[in-house]
Amino acid sequence: MPCIPKDWKEYKIKYKWKNSFYNIIVKNPNGKNTGVSKILLNNNVIENNIKLEDYGSYNIEVIM
Repeated sequence: MPCIPKDWKEYKIKYKWKNSFYNIIVKNPNGKNTGVSKILLNNNVIENNIKLEDYGSYNIEVIM
């Protein structure tokens, strides 16, 4: 779970796992320090944890 300063509006991470690439953006529109409101994987809302895959390219958006 992200924990950041309240004044950070967003940050980005590029993560490589085996032969996969994950483009992660964490957005903080309400100035929170911690907590996640919604997670999207390739524009689809997910309810559980993200399972890392061996191959592919994925976009993850975390809304705090």
